[in-house]
Order: sequence, then structure tokens, then C-alpha cells
Amino acid sequence: MDKPLLSICIPTFNRAPFLKECLRSLTDQFSNPIIKNQVDIFILDNQSADNTAEIVKPFTAVYDNIKYIRDSEPRKIIPGIIKVASLADGEYIWVFSDDDLQSPDSLITVINFINKNHSDLILGNLLGFSDTSTTQYRNLLKVNEDIIMKDKKEFFALLNTKFNTSIDYYTTLCSDWIIKKEIYDKNFYIFEKFNDKSDMFPLPSLFFYTNMEFTAGVIAKEIILNRGDNETWGSKNKIKHFFYRDRLWRGYYQKIIANNQEFLPKNFSRNVKIKHILSYKKLLKIIWLKN
Repeated sequence: MDKPLLSICIPTFNRAPFLKECLRSLTDQFSNPIIKNQVDIFILDNQSADNTAEIVKPFTAVYDNIKYIRDSEPRKIIPGIIKVASLADGEYIWVFSDDDLQSPDSLITVINFINKNHSDLILGNLLGFSDTSTTQYRNLLKVNEDIIMKDKKEFFALLNTKFNTSIDYYTTLCSDWIIKKEIYDKNFYIFEKFNDKSDMFPLPSLFFYTNMEFTAGVIAKEIILNRGDNETWGSKNKIKHFFYRDRLWRGYYQKIIANNQEFLPKNFSRNVKIKHILSYKKLLKIIWLKN
């Protein structure tokens, strides 16, 4: 295969059942030759102790555009993302969580969007789901049509309208971020500067923690099925977990504001403070339910 348009990068560790579902949601789309010829998949196994290798083997046996790499050393999630993204050879890279799924037409939607707009950054809309409930959470980015932004000011202007609804899905997830590989390669230094466990996922940090200019687009179609009941990070104590997330979120936005003063709307910082204050309603609810 010639250089693909899109490389999907999946870091994984001891999540074989989830990974199998994820890969099936991708390979079910490979019957379309346009997709198979323009997409490749890199799976980086962080030395899983489960049957990840056996789960992946049938996929790599059938599809030569799926590559499985068992890592040579143990890594945390952020170094794992950086490593698997560095392996990619596509024009665009899409780091995708091993426990999320893709909609049946996600890949052709992304390919068409790239070919039409050539945005530096692409965000895909999400549908939230749970294995323990039939409830679905639609349109998590809260957009009704595709959005094209010509610069960073327009991007932050969009985010400034999302504080009361969906800004967390724009800033704190990984699976909905698709970026040009050349941007990743040229700005690799940012991962050395912001490599603390309290920093954002690596791809968002390229855009949020620098004053780099870029074009952006949002795909309104729900191309990502975001699994909402598999939070295996943070404390199991709901009160401690609230403060853990609260500390992470405040850290994200302190760095966003510090590095993007010239691009931010005038009331962006105020909206950050208001959102932080209002978040404590959730803490009160947790305490009330606990008692």
C-alpha cells in the first residue's frame, strides 16, 4: 500500500475483549476498497498479560494494513500514545482508545472530510454508551452540522460557546482527535515540556499548550462510540475521584490560558472560573447520595 491517508493508532494494555470489539468496528468497514487502501492501523501492546496477542492475530492474518507491535518496555498511557503515534506513516493520525468503537461509516466520513477540507485538526462527534445501560448520549459535541475554522481564534470562539454543555469532550478525550502527522513530527518537543501525569493527552496538548496557529474542523456525524463505564483510572472513592478530576481539569485550563492569550475570547478565563465553581454542584450531589 502507498502512504495511507489515515493511520489509526491504538495503544492497549490488558483490554483484549474491548480491543476485539474496537478492531471489529474498524475492519467491518474494510469491504470498501477506498477505505482499505487509505487506512492503516497500528496496535501497540504495552506488554499485556492477557490474550491480547491471540485476539489480534486473526485480524493481522486477514488484513495486511493492520500492524501489531508488542512494546519492548513497559510504558504509562501518555508515553504509550506518543510511541504508537510515532509509528504511524499516514498523512493524518488518529489515536483511538482500545475500549471505544467506531460507527459503521466513520472511516469514509473522515476520508471525505479530509479530502474536502484538509484541516490541520479534526474533531469527530461522539455518541456515549454504556455496557450496563441501554441509555445513549447523543451528539456529545453539541453540533448540528460540520464546522470549519480557519484559525485558532475561531477554534477558541467555538469552545467558548461550549462551557455549559460539552467543552470537556473537546478538551479531555483522546479518541475524537485527528491531526496531520507533520504537525506531530514538527512539534514533538512539546511532549518533553509537558510530560507530567497531570498534563493533557499528547495530541490535544500540541494545540492547547502552544501558541501554534492551525485550521480546524468538527465532524457533526457521530463517528465515535465512547464507552462511558470503563473508567479504570483515578480513585474508586467518588469524592476522592471528584477532586482528582477537578485538579486535572484546573491544571489543563491554567496551561491553556497561559499559552493562548492572544487567541482567547475576552470572557474565556471568566467562563473557566464559572465552570469550576458550578462543578461543585456535582460534589454536593455525591455527598448527598452518600448520606
